[in-house]
Amino acid sequence: MHLFSETLSAHKASSFITTLKEVSLWSSATVPTSHEQVSCARSAVLHALVQRGLQRLPALRLTCHFGKNLPHPPSLCGGDRLIIPKTALASAQLSQRGLGAVARSTNSHTCLKLQAFSTCALRAGQRVMAARQEEAAGEKVLSIDGSMLEGGGQILRNAAALAAITSTPIKVSKIRAGRSKPGLRAQHLAGLQLVADLCQGRLEGGTIGSQEISLTPHHLSCGHHIGDTKTAGSCMLLAQAALPCLFMAHQVSSPVGTMPDGRTSVLDLRGGTDACMAPPAAYAQHVLLPMLQRLQGVQASLDLHKRGFFPKGGGRVLLSAAALAQGTCLPAFQLTDPGHVTRVRIMAHTAGKVKEQVASRMVEAARDTIKQSVKNTPIDCEAVREGSDRAFGDGTGILMVAETSTGCLLGASGIGERGVQAEQIATTAADELVQAICSGACVDQWLQDQLVVFMALGQGESKLLCTEPTLHTRTAMVVAEQLTAARFEVHKPAGKIKCWQVHCIGAAVPADTTHI
Repeated sequence: MHLFSETLSAHKASSFITTLKEVSLWSSATVPTSHEQVSCARSAVLHALVQRGLQRLPALRLTCHFGKNLPHPPSLCGGDRLIIPKTALASAQLSQRGLGAVARSTNSHTCLKLQAFSTCALRAGQRVMAARQEEAAGEKVLSIDGSMLEGGGQILRNAAALAAITSTPIKVSKIRAGRSKPGLRAQHLAGLQLVADLCQGRLEGGTIGSQEISLTPHHLSCGHHIGDTKTAGSCMLLAQAALPCLFMAHQVSSPVGTMPDGRTSVLDLRGGTDACMAPPAAYAQHVLLPMLQRLQGVQASLDLHKRGFFPKGGGRVLLSAAALAQGTCLPAFQLTDPGHVTRVRIMAHTAGKVKEQVASRMVEAARDTIKQSVKNTPIDCEAVREGSDRAFGDGTGILMVAETSTGCLLGASGIGERGVQAEQIATTAADELVQAICSGACVDQWLQDQLVVFMALGQGESKLLCTEPTLHTRTAMVVAEQLTAARFEVHKPAGKIKCWQVHCIGAAVPADTTHI
């Protein structure tokens, strides 16, 4: 029985298979009756590929399509996705009758039809799955209530990231139980799939609407990965889940073109870059990443290739981050001196059918609001019209950043809404920034909860001066304590101290950059 069809010679097959990264299983027969059948088929095809030259690849991305009206060849987009580590493929052979596959290499758009195989291999695949289930049954799985406190997607993002870093199998139940549409949405699923890719883990229950998932991590290693919400859902929420993983990942011993140093991972993230209910991409560029670099010395950058707006998304960013040296920990930090504001930057943009003057009006309204409260401080303004090569769809937005004498960065943003005046959006965001400045806090309300994961992983005691911790922040602390040895304390304002203080004894989790 041959793996490849006669249209591909053995020599070409050998060359092709060494760069293979994606496989799409498909069948025009009836939909399988069980998840185990699908998993067996995946394991079987993977093992056949491993036997023919995939030994250097730790994992492979697959999609699965079933139905009678599939395109030919079937698209690699859509379907469900699962990463299966090599170690799970000990004895799988071939896939069930009627199941075919399409493979794509990373350096070629050529699609390749694989032959369908006999049913004898299905039993071999079932034995592999049974062995994996027995192995998983022996692992202690940490259960997390997805409805607690904030009860939203942040629980999933933080839990998945810390599970991958600490190699802790988790089960999250009651996902978004209190929402009008409970269960996983597209952006939540994309984030989980991305983390599963990063740690070559096994994700179960990963479907839209699912209210329970399980993630069993494997090796967290540096690499090049794609995360796509396939909607206008925020791709920056994917970045939130993945970023801690990138700092703690294994270095690779055989650097490739996209990662010549073996330690700098690149994430190609797609979806909404300027979405409601999430910080915009520019916030990560100008606030989050610079603060992490200052506080913990990490190396990370974000390149905004194309903005994406509601309702179609279509945005794209590249997030690059270097893993820590082997055995080192993120340092603790003391962020307790806000200093005084030395400069404010206002950046507004428009795209598509939104007129260029809208950005200028937003900048002017924001500047007037800030000047009333922040006296004698330089305010740098920028209004940009994004062309079709820099944005997809119609939209507008604004970001404001206040810089202080002690290196603190406070941010606020606004996204254009249908029926809402540009000046109102800008003024609301400017009022938020002014409140953050006048509070005496070292961080804005959006940064405080994003720093919790990094405090938990750090070595030593971290202190953070902030406004009253948000529900997101309190939820992040609970999840961090469940998955690490970190311990948090929250101190109310007392005496001359007007702000709240968050103290954390970090878990001192070392980066494991062992060459694999």
